[in-house]
Amino acid sequence: MEHRPLKKIQSWIALATLAVLFVAALSFVYLPIPPPNAPTVLVSVDRTLWNRTGLNRLTHVRALRDAGLRPVLIDFEKAESRAIASSEWLAGFDGLILGGGGDVDPRAYGSGFDAAVAANPQRDEFELALLDSAERLGLPVLGICRGAQLINVYRGGTLGDFRADSSRYGRHHRVLSGHPVDLLPGSRLSSIFGATRLDNVVTFHGQHVDVPGRDVHVVGYAPDGTPEAIEVGTGNEFGMLGVQWHAEVMPWDPHQARLFRAFAEAAAAHRSVRVSEANVAPAIPAAIKPE
Repeated sequence: MEHRPLKKIQSWIALATLAVLFVAALSFVYLPIPPPNAPTVLVSVDRTLWNRTGLNRLTHVRALRDAGLRPVLIDFEKAESRAIASSEWLAGFDGLILGGGGDVDPRAYGSGFDAAVAANPQRDEFELALLDSAERLGLPVLGICRGAQLINVYRGGTLGDFRADSSRYGRHHRVLSGHPVDLLPGSRLSSIFGATRLDNVVTFHGQHVDVPGRDVHVVGYAPDGTPEAIEVGTGNEFGMLGVQWHAEVMPWDPHQARLFRAFAEAAAAHRSVRVSEANVAPAIPAAIKPE
């Protein structure tokens, strides 16, 4: 008799697990279908098991398709990566997203800090080349977590590390719960979100923007003062934006959907110009398949 409450709890856990698996299975079966003329955007992802097994269909792919985009996911180890990083191939795309992952190699921003976690100089080099090509082509760029940090490094800025402060690190190393972010009034991101405060964002990082690079403006902060959002330049165009939180894993938050829609609108504007030009951009390599 004394074991009945435990068995009941175990039964509820089993049912909840089955429900989660069922929803995940449905997500793999059904994904929003982008329209035929949808802008095509390149998404640079890392080599984690999540991405290698295609689970990013639940995150990046779903969020971008929901926004009306056709995402192409690629990682720096694919043979086609070197060609894609050149402006010749990147000209076939309408936007660029740099996703999360391991630390940016401190040597990329002139630091002697040598305790970086899962840093990969090859990925840094690849994505810095992508940023260079994207800027020359005028593509809208969105950096997520590590991607935001790399945008700052690309502009000549530096990164800080707070893992030595276990309390602060714990506040920014959360998957199921996060923290609020305050956005500067008048910033592009506050305009996109239609708010100057996001109540709860999912974060998972140990590095952060320290010294802003050329034309980089910090426009969002966590309660402890950690930079959480950056914009490059001024004006109303999407341009280059970076958010330290993982917007792609927050489908319940309408604010994050607005971010991806704003990115999609900028990509659509770029596509309309690209298609109307006489020298239409090269086709995407056949080996690179849209999701």
